[in-house]
Amino acid sequence: MRKVLKGILCIIGGIALIILTLWLCILYSTNYKITTCDSSISQDGKYELLLQAVGEPDWPFGPASGKLILKEGKEKVSETGFILKDDGGNISSSCWKVTWHEDYVEVIISGKEQFDEQIILCFDGTKELQQLTDVMDS
Repeated sequence: MRKVLKGILCIIGGIALIILTLWLCILYSTNYKITTCDSSISQDGKYELLLQAVGEPDWPFGPASGKLILKEGKEKVSETGFILKDDGGNISSSCWKVTWHEDYVEVIISGKEQFDEQIILCFDGTKELQQLTDVMDS
């Protein structure tokens, strides 16, 4: 009788361990997994800008978290996070526009449910964020 009870408890424990492992894998993928979606390299080849998705968009039609990383060679110069409100869409190469300047890079993040967001990452490590609106000031 004890062997049967011990066997049943081992089976239940094993199933619980498998369910816990699967749940943790799903939690990691949806909230923390970093995926590089696109990159852009400066004209002189000295700097690289990475567009990364952090996790998955909130289900079912929520925003997606992302980050921009400016690198000089292998060294990180600057990093900034952003939220993309694009009707549950993933972060991809179609949501950003990159313009390289002499001492900074300008990025415009666009989503269907938000005003465009301008992010300026300077090569000295400073950054500026500004929401762009379509409304003219009078």
